[in-house]
Amino acid sequence: MDFAYQHLDWRELANRRARDERIDELFRRLMLALDGDVDEAIRQLEQAGARLRQQLGFDARQFEERLREAKIISGEPGERRLTARGRRDLRAGALENVFGRLRAGGIGDHRLPRPGTAVADPGGELRPWRPGDPSEDLALRESWLNHLRSGGDLADDDLVVRGRDAATGAAHVMLLDISHSMTLYGEDRITPAKQVALAYAELLRRRFPRDSLNILLFGDDVREVSVADLPEISNGPFHTNTCEALRRAAEILARKHQPNKRVVMITDGKPTALFTGVGSGRQLTINSSYGLDPEIVTATLNQAARYPRLHLDLTVFMVASDPYLERFVDRLTTVSHGRAFKADLASLGDQVLQQMFGGRRTRRPSS
Repeated sequence: MDFAYQHLDWRELANRRARDERIDELFRRLMLALDGDVDEAIRQLEQAGARLRQQLGFDARQFEERLREAKIISGEPGERRLTARGRRDLRAGALENVFGRLRAGGIGDHRLPRPGTAVADPGGELRPWRPGDPSEDLALRESWLNHLRSGGDLADDDLVVRGRDAATGAAHVMLLDISHSMTLYGEDRITPAKQVALAYAELLRRRFPRDSLNILLFGDDVREVSVADLPEISNGPFHTNTCEALRRAAEILARKHQPNKRVVMITDGKPTALFTGVGSGRQLTINSSYGLDPEIVTATLNQAARYPRLHLDLTVFMVASDPYLERFVDRLTTVSHGRAFKADLASLGDQVLQQMFGGRRTRRPSS
């Protein structure tokens, strides 16, 4: 047998791997900042020209080639788009950047107030069948082998079942503020919020596959988006309809069967919008003054006051320092028995992780 040997240049391999990692990281940042517009990302890199190659070691052509080889993007120029793999890569990258590498038994475990229903553990110990055991717990292979060994007709004594472990399942609704102030005064708050939502979704997929996640964007109105749509979302010329967001979150969670139900809100503004009337007479009322509107605040607090009765856990992360927002949120968490935290943009992801997946409980906004 003949063998062909080739020289392996470890330095070249390491340089290429480092370059590919820089490309991947830059691409993730551009997708979040440009709302998932692949064509715009490549156009901006083409404009950078030689400066890009000098600073990062690659140009726009190599950037695009890498993404196509990795099947992160597809489509011809003018119609380039993220692939399903590219969207998964964005979520994985967000999880890595925001939450770091997860370690078993460390941060990232549920701390939930109500135990879940028992579910069969695929690796659980076998035990004899007893009347009342669910049929889905039957270990079919082992039961059939017992029957073959014993001979005769299948009997109750042949049946064995898998042990059941308690599962602490949770249903999550994430509320993202997309009002105009999320990019006001030159401060970008929507991009970190998107990154946290992507990381949150990926963490649930990896660590808590029994959990559910719904994502609601709230401005003048509320609309639901899928996890796959998160890279493309942006804020607009909207006000802040916190009342409708809380109502829709409760409506969604009322249909869920998980024992623990959580609402996570990321916002930078006080409530400034409210739907009044019903049916065809439904109208949007907007607070145009600087302070808090009593009607809007009262209606919003009434929605939040339902949360303890519905066993809904509310956590608010404030990404702005606004005395009116803090005053409102203090009242909001009081009536909802919820929690609130001030979070600067640099530590938003860390705070969400600590408080939602292992942090200590507090009830009032920290000073």
